[in-house]
Amino acid sequence: MRHAHRRYLSQSSEGWNCETQRQGGVRPSQMRSSLIFFLLLSATLLSRQLIIATTTSLYETGLLDLLKAHFEKRYPIHVVFAPVGSGMALTMGKRGDADLLLVHSPSDEEQFMKDGFGLKRVSFMYNDFVVVGPKEWQEREFADALSFMRHIYENRLPFVSRSDNSGTHRKEQELWKSIGVVPEGKWYHMAGTGMAQTLLIANELRAFCLTDRASFEMLKNRLNMKICCEDAELLRNVYSAILVNPKNGKRVNHEDAKKFFEFLFEDSTLKLIENYSVNGVKLFRVFR
Repeated sequence: MRHAHRRYLSQSSEGWNCETQRQGGVRPSQMRSSLIFFLLLSATLLSRQLIIATTTSLYETGLLDLLKAHFEKRYPIHVVFAPVGSGMALTMGKRGDADLLLVHSPSDEEQFMKDGFGLKRVSFMYNDFVVVGPKEWQEREFADALSFMRHIYENRLPFVSRSDNSGTHRKEQELWKSIGVVPEGKWYHMAGTGMAQTLLIANELRAFCLTDRASFEMLKNRLNMKICCEDAELLRNVYSAILVNPKNGKRVNHEDAKKFFEFLFEDSTLKLIENYSVNGVKLFRVFR
């Protein structure tokens, strides 16, 4: 994103120079163009840019746009979200391509901090993962999520995996590992896409899928699917904020990242999060 701004300014600067070097009078249209460019240039230089790498599942809920609006009212900082899987978000942090991370892959986050790529990591909210499947599936009683995943594996029921190194994908891998199996075969479909697209694929294939509850609530009116398995303890989905170490790259905007980090944990912001709902359903709970 930062490079894109540089290219835009460079191209605009060339156009500006051509106009001002002309001899003779200047047409009104040229004057307006020059004035517009000057105002755009001034706005770009006066505002700061904060890049936050986050998960596609969180971004697609719309919550971050709400937080961005409240934050930008207070500070002259332009917030840019990079919605990717947690794995890619952490990679962006390592490279110094993001200033702050909002992710949900605890084991990877712990390693990120242990390796010195992050300065501070705090969990701020949570919901849960659920396994969804075709509405016509006849419900059965299972002791827990692991029993249900074993049932899927043993019966080779169609299953769609995100397969994108996201936090959701990592949780799915943990579940398969916990029951001692490696999912493979025609029944196991690897989407390699974000949560919304993965759900749409599962819907088309009449397959099962692990998803965060918020993403399912956002899309359920477009899906012929239902929640087939819940496990509040095993399938808890925790989101954490991580301040990227400025040593990761010269472009890291550490000062503004700290401002958003502190804003995130203010009582007023936490209230915004816990009251955020879709179709009358609150999507997240917060840690206080």
